[in-house]
Amino acid sequence: MNYFWPKISRFLTLLGDLCLFYISLLITLLIRYQTGFDEGIWDLHWPIFSGLLVLWLIIFYSFNLYELTFSKRNFDFLNNYFKATILNTALGIIYFYILSPKTDISPKTNLIILVVIFSVFYLVWHKLLSKLTKNEKFYQNLLFIGYQPLIKELLPKSTSNRRFGFIFKGLVADNETSDLRDLKLKKYDISQLNKVIKNEKIDLLVINEPDNQKIINLLFQAIPLRVNFISLTNFYERITNRIPLKNISRGWFLENFSEGNKSFFEFFKRFIDLSFSIIFGVISFFLIPFIIIFIKSDSKGKIIFKQKRVGKDGKTFMAMKFRSMYENAEKNGAVWAKQDDPRITKIGKFLRKTRLDEIPQLWNILKGEMSFVGPRPERPEFIAKLKVEIPFYNERLLVKPGLTGWAQINFPYADSVESTLKKLQYDLYYIKHRSLILDLSIILKTLNIILKRGGR
Repeated sequence: MNYFWPKISRFLTLLGDLCLFYISLLITLLIRYQTGFDEGIWDLHWPIFSGLLVLWLIIFYSFNLYELTFSKRNFDFLNNYFKATILNTALGIIYFYILSPKTDISPKTNLIILVVIFSVFYLVWHKLLSKLTKNEKFYQNLLFIGYQPLIKELLPKSTSNRRFGFIFKGLVADNETSDLRDLKLKKYDISQLNKVIKNEKIDLLVINEPDNQKIINLLFQAIPLRVNFISLTNFYERITNRIPLKNISRGWFLENFSEGNKSFFEFFKRFIDLSFSIIFGVISFFLIPFIIIFIKSDSKGKIIFKQKRVGKDGKTFMAMKFRSMYENAEKNGAVWAKQDDPRITKIGKFLRKTRLDEIPQLWNILKGEMSFVGPRPERPEFIAKLKVEIPFYNERLLVKPGLTGWAQINFPYADSVESTLKKLQYDLYYIKHRSLILDLSIILKTLNIILKRGGR
């Protein structure tokens, strides 16, 4: 099914990168040793360089170089690849500096040659992949069954009828409405369904009216046409990585938010939180004196800022941060935080972008009040209001809040009810799909944001 195409393409991209790395390594060794190259030299180098490859792939992933839509934006892709390569080269130097006493090689020249050769292969390979994924042969024809306003969010932004790897062929409806007339899609009567599937060579039907018996009967007749079916809610979720709040019910939550099978994950995640909060806490001791000096020299006030936040199951706790705002920034009451907030000090801006202001929250993680990954911990004053105005807002309290999260890396500061609603869609997606792999992905994406100093 086409919504698996991004995963398949990422796998093919990764497989190609692996092959190109070892081909580049082979060429590097042939250049360096020439007639003296033999099987022994290859056996000496490839296992050690394989460890370096793992580090490189992690950095490439964190810099979005395996995102299909991102790879099609040439300037952004080259810019991120250039930054990732500089970081990878630095990591390579450190990697071999640590390993060289334990091995018979210290491949400084080999590393530079490898970086150059691999970069040429890598850029050519990804350029070919980008062109390949634009080929219509890899697009599937999509037809909507029934109308919901949610469909408008999925449609192409321009005059094109292509997006997300699909060609939007139109919409089949039981009756005409004003909303349908404004929709920039071909409209078909429901009685034409089978004819449209055949003529337009439809691959995927996105169904919005599962309770319409007339539509269900026609869809059953379409089964022999070997077309795939998916609900609009599931399609939206898989394409956007968000939960469409306006299209779900309490019954949907009962079906999709089963917490009974998450016990092992929660246990292992707690072990990781404990381990790394201790490790990072020890490392941060070297930074804390400098942070204190900078905060004190920039503005008056306390070093540590404490604020009541709501955690798992609605329990409140005192979240701690290095102060990044001027003293008495909320003398007139609680206010939404936002980007370019005038209440933030000069040093505070740097601390927020680098996430250094959150070092004290390692203590919250150690105590079990927070995790490294989870929804942003919100203030009780805001939650009391948001629970009334936003459906299912209370469900984000099923898990511990985190230093970073799926919503934080996909959406900027929420400074209104409307933006909080969209951020909640990401939070609920994380709660439904949370896993160690997703947590690792979020941490790597956060690393990319910090390195680019574009903290959210």
